[in-house]
Amino acid sequence: MSAADALRAGMESGDFAALGECYADDAMLDLNVRGGRERVAGPAAIVARLEGLFPGPGRLVEWTAALHDAGAAVWLERVSDADGAVLRQRQYLLLRDGRVRRHFAYTAPHRTGVAGAGGRPALDPALIGDLGDIVEHTVLASRGWSGNTLERVVLADGRVLIAKRIVPGADWIGRASADPGREGLLFTSGVLDRLPTTIDHAMVAAARDGDAWWLVMRDISDHLLDDHSVVPREANRRLLAAVNAMWETFWGERVEFLAPQAVRLQMAAPSLGTRERDGIDLLPKQFEVMWEAFAEAVDPDVAGVVLALVDDAAPLAAALDARGTTLLHGDIRDEQIGLAGRQLVLLDWGLATQGHPVVDYAWHLMHSAWRIDATHDQLWEDFRAARGERDDPFAVELGTIAGLAMYGWILGHSAVIHPDPAERSWARAELEWWVPRARHALETWSPG
Repeated sequence: MSAADALRAGMESGDFAALGECYADDAMLDLNVRGGRERVAGPAAIVARLEGLFPGPGRLVEWTAALHDAGAAVWLERVSDADGAVLRQRQYLLLRDGRVRRHFAYTAPHRTGVAGAGGRPALDPALIGDLGDIVEHTVLASRGWSGNTLERVVLADGRVLIAKRIVPGADWIGRASADPGREGLLFTSGVLDRLPTTIDHAMVAAARDGDAWWLVMRDISDHLLDDHSVVPREANRRLLAAVNAMWETFWGERVEFLAPQAVRLQMAAPSLGTRERDGIDLLPKQFEVMWEAFAEAVDPDVAGVVLALVDDAAPLAAALDARGTTLLHGDIRDEQIGLAGRQLVLLDWGLATQGHPVVDYAWHLMHSAWRIDATHDQLWEDFRAARGERDDPFAVELGTIAGLAMYGWILGHSAVIHPDPAERSWARAELEWWVPRARHALETWSPG
């Protein structure tokens, strides 16, 4: 029986003895669940802990296991036969000589019993009554990181709208970014109306509903990038031209409800896991382990500085602030952009930031450089060309440090923990580009 098969059998039966036979003598379970992080050493102790966490038989309503020579990456959701308790996890089994040496398990938001597709709509039609009569109204299943409620509305004239309900501070992203409801405020204050015509934010309404906001946008899902599209270099240049026009429009202007640059730079701090220990969101459960993997993958001279900045980004934010600030989208990544039409579709402004453009662009490249038909050097050349008279070589160097501070966690995890060789190869290639450039930047700038 493979380790993944033994894990599945244990989840169904509540008996993990067969999985225990798959562990190396020095195996370690790194368990990150509601309440905090635990590290359990040795096969017998690990089996006992798993049997305590998953007592008795259970029904797997989700099981997806990607198997590789180095181990397995698993999604699972289990409903206890005894009391109906639901637990969903992301797990990784890493092998050495055919035996499990490291086992990582992270709690994630479960889907069973959670209001979602097919539930009762909550949007009050009166909030968008001036848009037209509603002829169809359904609830969608959210697959985003925040878990916000999504509903689909069809109007009598055939328009299809998506309504998103946000309660400021109710999700981990909102808490980490000190969100006052900035996406709604951007719309109602008229800031989004001032975006260049080359950017389509798709929002048509924003309304308060008690402590919550309802944000209503056109359904432009057909315009968004899919999981595999290759983006021509010229298309990325169009994206750059559009967002640079935004950066220029708001250059030097302060918008009060934007996220401060320091807050944006340390959104993935390991300490976030401690603050969110009683929650079930996946990423806060992973950050501490992922940054440890980053420290394992990257030379100490760079890793040490980056990890210090992740805990306290004030020095880097101050250095970037001194180079000038503007309105940043804050979350330019593949699933939120569309490049098919004449405009750049740019969704989800919840992390809009007062900061320097290199932060926006570094985040974009961390997510999407792999799919753009150009080298990293060419992509930064295009950024500098787009900035024109505002090109700032020193800010670009600081941007390489910012990129690692914002996204080094995923590079470390993919390089060290993820068992998929393609994932490891991608992460190692990214680190081979970003780390030397961050090291060069640190030769001329120090956090002090």
